Amino acid sequence: MRATFNAVKARGNELGEIQERTEETYEAADSIGRGRPLPVHRRTAPPALAQSSTTTTTTTTTVTSVTGTITELNYGNGGEVQGFLIGTDVLLSFPSSICGGVSTLGVVGNSVTYSGTAITESSGFESVQVSSFTNNTTKATYTAPTSGSTTYGPTSGTIKQLNYAGDGSINGFLFTASSTSIFVSIGYTSNTTLSSLLTVGATVSVTGTTSPSMSACSSTGAIESVNASSLTIGSTTVVIQTGGFGGPGPGGPGGGHGPH
Repeated sequence: MRATFNAVKARGNELGEIQERTEETYEAADSIGRGRPLPVHRRTAPPALAQSSTTTTTTTTTVTSVTGTITELNYGNGGEVQGFLIGTDVLLSFPSSICGGVSTLGVVGNSVTYSGTAITESSGFESVQVSSFTNNTTKATYTAPTSGSTTYGPTSGTIKQLNYAGDGSINGFLFTASSTSIFVSIGYTSNTTLSSLLTVGATVSVTGTTSPSMSACSSTGAIESVNASSLTIGSTTVVIQTGGFGGPGPGGPGGGHGPH
């Protein structure tokens, strides 16, 4: 019924415009016949549609040791838990993967304490990128991994074991310094001199950087890793132009260029 009404209304408007043009035509013909100037008809332009503009303002702050209660679990597209709703308007999000998933950190009803960077919308809704989290009920904790590298060495120690890439080339070694085992990565190397110097039991001085793991999971048996920039074995110093953490060799996944 409504569609019929709209069609009739539109047809009526169309007929009205036709009638108006017809009257103008007759008036123009009459003016020409009487030798008068043609009348000028000014049509009123339809009102322009108002354009609405919505301005969204946000405020970024640092929150520290805030306590609240989990009221809902927040899910990602794959159905996995990605965060927690605290109260009715605070969403906790975790910037990196959690061992076992975010769901292992808490359930609805748990009291939690958190710190992080909060973005507050003009509506009052707050989203927090969590840097530290403690479940006061279950005692589960989370701390966001730190980024950046730390200078290492020069530190002297002994090669305990060689490490190999998929093509059989040496891409690193297990290094013992002050009874602490460290993995030294040198990436892919085509330097035959260095390869011949890297032998189990040899004394080597290592200079490089350590990079913390960006994963919140700690693997069993994992040790500290050093990305070597130079090695000194005996009287020979080899500068590694593009450091370790490389893959199995040239063209391989993550493969880089080691010492030349």
